[in-house]
Amino acid sequence: MDLPAFIAAASRRTRFTSTHRDPLQAARNFIDQHGATAEGRALCKVLKALAATSGDFAESELFLFSTETLTLVAALAEARMEGRYAEAEWLTC
Repeated sequence: MDLPAFIAAASRRTRFTSTHRDPLQAARNFIDQHGATAEGRALCKVLKALAATSGDFAESELFLFSTETLTLVAALAEARMEGRYAEAEWLTC
């Protein structure tokens, strides 16, 4: 599935709203702590896709994320659409 479909599916899987004031920093912190895990690698892939504004995902990748991380993915997508961060800040992984 493409990036918009993946983000929509991630948003549907969680009913919670992210409490992170700075979702990009929260994602960086998560990757710093858990980057070697499947969830950390998947989050890094999402960040790269958001930076490029395109990406391909398998539906099974949704199941790598905890509910909390899915809410972070949704918050990251929202921040990207709002233009909340400079382009260079998205190049995280």
